[in-house]
Amino acid sequence: MSVLRGRAAAGFTLTELLIVVVIAGILLALAVPSFRTMIANSAAENASGLIELDLAYARNNAITRGVLVRMTPAAGGFQDGWTVQAFNGGVAGDVLRNRNGLDDKVTITSAQYSNSTPVGFTATGQIETSGTLSISTTGCTGNNNRSIALMSSGQIVISGVPCP
Repeated sequence: MSVLRGRAAAGFTLTELLIVVVIAGILLALAVPSFRTMIANSAAENASGLIELDLAYARNNAITRGVLVRMTPAAGGFQDGWTVQAFNGGVAGDVLRNRNGLDDKVTITSAQYSNSTPVGFTATGQIETSGTLSISTTGCTGNNNRSIALMSSGQIVISGVPCP
């Protein structure tokens, strides 16, 4: 006569699954603040990269075309976007690039540049008015805010600034 023996069930018990879910939830709760900080830190870096790219683009076009090229912020400021445009004899010409607004956490300020006083590069690559653009983000840590100094020679200098 054959005796049927009970086999141990394969898999996990409900208690084991609940323990794994609780541990995963605790780990996730610890990681979320780090992700927020990482995102805030990269926002200023991304914004300064875009501005540096378009400043270099404007300067290169000014030299190549032999005309004045200006980078004009949107009505709300650089954080709302900007336009790179060529000017020939003081008359607005081709729009070379149009950039949309940046992340909501990014604020860009400048005492020298505004919609009425844009960043301008002459035909020789020099800047019309020297100044600084300050990029700050909410929630960043360390020296992850940025300062972009525009020298009269047309040189662009980016440096890290402490977060508040």
